[in-house]
Amino acid sequence: MKTHLEKIGSLGAVIAAAACPICFPKLALLGALFGLGALGAYESQLFIAAQVLIAVAVLGHVLAYFQHRKGWLLGLAISSGVAVFGGLYLLRSEALIYAGFSGLVATSATDYWARFHGAPASSRQTPPAKGG
Repeated sequence: MKTHLEKIGSLGAVIAAAACPICFPKLALLGALFGLGALGAYESQLFIAAQVLIAVAVLGHVLAYFQHRKGWLLGLAISSGVAVFGGLYLLRSEALIYAGFSGLVATSATDYWARFHGAPASSRQTPPAKGG
């Protein structure tokens, strides 16, 4: 679960933001495509959930850093989280918010790609053989 925390947080934040048509209008187009427009009545709760999930994603990247030790990946994740909150509360910049979301998704995808394709086949966990 700890290795997937940043992926759950990143994608969950984007999905929650896509269900908020007033807060994130460009992501609302994507949300409407997948039928998330029906959740517009719960926009204030989803806005809070998106912020919590961004914090979960950054925390997940901090925990993942202790395994992969890639400082640039951790730095990109932290700066992406700061970009989202800075765009929301300090600069009121929609472009900065979307750049932060993109950065979190990109760092999660990069971490996933490195874990899945970077590890030798012998070190990956394989399912136990069925006895029979």
